Amino acid sequence: MIVDIAGGPAVPDFIDRLAPNGRMVIVGAVSGFPPADFGTRLMQSFQKSRSVGTFSLASIDPTERDAVRSASFEAAVRGALHPVVDAVVPLAEAATAHRRMDDGDVFGRIVLRP
Repeated sequence: MIVDIAGGPAVPDFIDRLAPNGRMVIVGAVSGFPPADFGTRLMQSFQKSRSVGTFSLASIDPTERDAVRSASFEAAVRGALHPVVDAVVPLAEAATAHRRMDDGDVFGRIVLRP
């Protein structure tokens, strides 16, 4: 599964990275909307049963959204939420870290330390 917060022209490339039966959910468009023909790339992999969906907080009742947001912040304050960290590496290895991310060889986050 890919959760894409950026959108934009790279959406078709991410579709190609999905495993068979994989799903991509676009939850933001800070890089702009996907190209109008991105569905063509999806259909070219039809036999792999890939899918793309969208999600916007605008579709959630504001009262429910705010309750979940509040509960999440409270959990963070209690220390009940923990990030998944794949690796902690020196800042000098940033290029290698980016290559690993580009290659899809990362589960969680890579933390760069000074």
